[in-house]
Order: sequence, then C-alpha cells, then structure tokens
Amino acid sequence: MAGLQRLPNGNTIFCNYLGHGHLGEQPHFFEITRDKKVVWEFADHKHFKTVNQIQLLDVPGDPVKGKILR
Repeated sequence: MAGLQRLPNGNTIFCNYLGHGHLGEQPHFFEITRDKKVVWEFADHKHFKTVNQIQLLDVPGDPVKGKILR
C-alpha cells in the first residue's frame, strides 16, 4: 500500500503501489467497507504505470482541524 484515506462512512480508500515487478496486475486504488468488501476499484494500466497517493477532495471537513481521517 502506498497510502489510504478513511472516509466518514467508515470505508477506506487504498492506493496500491504497483512497482517491483507488479505493473498491470492489480487495481491502482480501491474502496473497501469495514467488512472488507470492495465497493469500487480503478485500474487504467494503459495511461498509468503506478499511482503513489490519492486523496478524495469532495469529503467534507477541514483536514487542518483533524476533521478528515487519514
């Protein structure tokens, strides 16, 4: 994992580093529930080799005040 972001609904977005010989094998990032069920995933191996970090910008709250969980 390269990074993650906890969402207000309890789900988590994971950014998956695909380096070290694993290019094109897995999604770049995905969201899972607390029950470890995949909500959605993103994989575009034609346009992206690897993604190091992701942050959803439409999550309400002020990260400076600790209102967005990371």
